[in-house]
Amino acid sequence: MFQNSFAIMGSLYGSRQLLRLPVMLSEKAIMSENLNNDFSLVPTGQGTGMKVCGISLRDPLPDNLVTRLKTELAVQGVLIFSGQKDLTEEEQLRFTRAFGETFGHPLPGIGGKNPVKDTNQQVFYLTNAVDGGDTKAGSWQQKPNAESHSYKREGNTSISRSDGELAWHSDLQYMPEPQVYSVLYGMKIPRQGGETEWCNMTLAYATLDDATKRQIEGLQSINWLTRKIAPVTHPVVRVHPLTGERALYVSPGLSRYIAGWDEEKGRQLIRKLTDHATRPEFCYSHSWTPGDVIMWDNRVTMHRRKGFDLSERRVMRRTQTIGEVVIAA
Repeated sequence: MFQNSFAIMGSLYGSRQLLRLPVMLSEKAIMSENLNNDFSLVPTGQGTGMKVCGISLRDPLPDNLVTRLKTELAVQGVLIFSGQKDLTEEEQLRFTRAFGETFGHPLPGIGGKNPVKDTNQQVFYLTNAVDGGDTKAGSWQQKPNAESHSYKREGNTSISRSDGELAWHSDLQYMPEPQVYSVLYGMKIPRQGGETEWCNMTLAYATLDDATKRQIEGLQSINWLTRKIAPVTHPVVRVHPLTGERALYVSPGLSRYIAGWDEEKGRQLIRKLTDHATRPEFCYSHSWTPGDVIMWDNRVTMHRRKGFDLSERRVMRRTQTIGEVVIAA
């Protein structure tokens, strides 16, 4: 059904310096070129993603460095900046704004009770503390009485109420113009679990067999989260504006149907594509440490949160850039 991903890597990426796979790279650090910054890019050793070393996000980034990082995001999908301890809201916002205009989450209460008073409205906290303090429990996303909440995910089983696991999705895929970049900062981390995983949807599309590529050409998916926001239609295959590469754009958490298809057959196709996309050779799994910052390109990736002990506190801080119209293949 699917081509072997490793068999086509050379033909797909070998002739392009820009588009390269982590598995094709040496584990040796890739030093920056033509930049005045002493930083390096190191492959994660997994299916996608790069570690960025030698950069403090407390300081403004020069334009040429931002351009280089955008290029990496367009290919790798995920950048990891470790050791950014005590990063403030404003510093995180300034870093995010270097990549585009920022905005607040359209459903600000969806991440749980805000643990910080007088926070900037363009900053979004993800926490399992029900009162914003140290009372640990599932947020509305996991609580048994979630049906009474106005942000109820009608018919959506993307979040496990037993351990807080969050299904694969792309941020704001349920909006007409989904956000481009997401930045997540680890503040309080449980001792075990709560890892975040990303998969590279460009690689996933590239490794589909020709018959499947023909089958999904021109298809549209119906995406929605809550009755507060109308369902939206997006192409199943999108094109990245910086690279021109195609990527899958469906998720089990938010893509409900295939437009014009029988509902069950549409769900089967979505499941088939997302099962393929989340194969280990396309994925990066991150075990968080306080002070980690991870940035990803939602045009390239899909991600999920693994379960954790809800009796322990987990607090993450997210910023994001404004969205853009999804380019159909």
